[in-house]
Amino acid sequence: MVESLNKDSIRVVLPSLDIPTQVSSTGTGLINVFCSDLFDFIDKGMRKTRGANWLTELQVQNLGSEQNFKDPSVLLKELTQKGQSPLRAPISALVPQANWKEFYKRLDDLLGERHLWVHNSIKPDAEQLKALVILVNKIAWKLELAVVKDCRALLDLITPEEPEELAEELEPVAAASEIAKELGRFTNDDELAIGAPITGPFISHSYTLHMNGSVRDRASDELLGDLIPDGDTLGALLIARKPSGGRLRVTESGEIAAYFGDSWGFLAKVEPKTWFPGHLS
Repeated sequence: MVESLNKDSIRVVLPSLDIPTQVSSTGTGLINVFCSDLFDFIDKGMRKTRGANWLTELQVQNLGSEQNFKDPSVLLKELTQKGQSPLRAPISALVPQANWKEFYKRLDDLLGERHLWVHNSIKPDAEQLKALVILVNKIAWKLELAVVKDCRALLDLITPEEPEELAEELEPVAAASEIAKELGRFTNDDELAIGAPITGPFISHSYTLHMNGSVRDRASDELLGDLIPDGDTLGALLIARKPSGGRLRVTESGEIAAYFGDSWGFLAKVEPKTWFPGHLS
């Protein structure tokens, strides 16, 4: 069971991974939750630009006639197979144009995955579910959909001690030259080598280092950069030391540990004033 997230916020059933029928139900359920969030995102954007009756107007123009866009299959086909679909507008407004091809390719991949999961054409096991979770999250992350919480909970269940695989590759929060200037404020000559084993004990909080350098509290979803002035700078240092990002834990003395291969290893050391308020004493 996932402890780092509020169970009430998780909308998919966390399965017993050794029971194929439960894994199958969770996989199809995750796709349905994603598509529900995606439609809500599109609906919100279309209401802002076209008004509350946007869908009715499209149906009058025969663009959405006889189609239920709350049906995952219909929605995904509309977005992936119709390049001029009006439903793409809210997505295109948020996703950079340079990423459109990759984004819609992933949506098309998800359409194919949905067919496999719905028609029982795959072996429903932990590895298949993990691959689906990562694909869903890569799409949802771009649009900041709530389903990313469900994805995190599932990955916690499937691979609780492996690096976080849900972060997207985004632009760094600071240039390398800027990071170099700031290193001295967060490091010292006698700290451990990067990757040196850390055995804890760790505080109860758990974090995610995203590949854009942001550090997120996995329980509250708060970002370090939103809470303290130097949060983004520290995050840039951490991602420079571990470019793949991933899960972070912190010892009571402020040593930040990341997962290196098969064990927790040293990444940096922080003081209470340079970490999440109230997490270190």
